[in-house]
Amino acid sequence: MNKIRVTFRSACCILLMLMLILTAGPAGAEVKPNNPAKINPAKIKDIKALLHLIRLEEVVMLAAENTLERFFPILKKATAQNNQVISETVFAILKSSTLSMVKRQISAKDGLMDRVVPLYNKHYTHNEIKTLIRFYETPLGKKVTALRPQIAKEGMVVAEEWINFLEPLLVQALARSLEKEGYDIVKRPPS
Repeated sequence: MNKIRVTFRSACCILLMLMLILTAGPAGAEVKPNNPAKINPAKIKDIKALLHLIRLEEVVMLAAENTLERFFPILKKATAQNNQVISETVFAILKSSTLSMVKRQISAKDGLMDRVVPLYNKHYTHNEIKTLIRFYETPLGKKVTALRPQIAKEGMVVAEEWINFLEPLLVQALARSLEKEGYDIVKRPPS
């Protein structure tokens, strides 16, 4: 029987890497549903206005900050296991630099906004974009956008709780699947 040492974190990291590789497509490939040069400039302007109204930048920054808050403790633990020490100051610099770069790249040429415009162009007519803008300028639309970051933040907490609920179920399911295929799972004591 083959023996594999598996920790839940290493299994999750491997699964995450596989998902990123599989969903990224061929190396260097860009996903561009429509050629932005062929999009009516007035429609581009309206799509960008809509993206501003729905607070895309704020939601992306919230997601980036949340990701960093979860990533840095994992990185800190990994570096500590290799007898390396990274101070809180270094982590603060890394976080600040990362968030600053992400914020700049959202609106930069070929940044997130420019990459999202073709998606909206593909799925919405110019009249639909204008209708959405009118909606987001109404009291209800403003409430939807005002609450979006808070709902996203609370949704991340719900997602984290759900992942914690799924963790033991996933570990058991993975162990059963691997054992069924002839692998003997050697459990590490908690570190």
